[in-house]
Amino acid sequence: MAYKRILVGLDGSKQADLAFAAATDLARVFSAKLYLLWVVNRDRGMDLSFRVSDDFYQDQARKAEEDIKKYVNKAEKSGTDVTGTVIIGNTKTILATSFPQENDIDLIVLGDTGLNALEKVVVGSHTSYVLRNSNCAVLVVK
Repeated sequence: MAYKRILVGLDGSKQADLAFAAATDLARVFSAKLYLLWVVNRDRGMDLSFRVSDDFYQDQARKAEEDIKKYVNKAEKSGTDVTGTVIIGNTKTILATSFPQENDIDLIVLGDTGLNALEKVVVGSHTSYVLRNSNCAVLVVK
């Protein structure tokens, strides 16, 4: 099977870096378009419990925009057709369903865990959710 549109989820973790490297290699092998996605997780519970302001999420999104540019530049230097996107919202649903459906993604590449310390015990909750709910192939990189 040849993949045409590959999505990789980024969050600044070592595992996401490994997923990026694997996705970039696959994009080159298949001459596929690479979609880099960094979701600033907007947790409604945090909003209500800790009164997290919109400014906090906007600041996180600005930082993510700076970070994702580094990944875009690295992929471009390797000759990969790449686009980077930062979205504020629910990480699980954006990674598993909305972004892949909107962009006709046929492979999602994720690290096995993220930055959250609790997720490091087992496969991350976001990765696990994507595995269960995505309508396309998912590659988990350890």
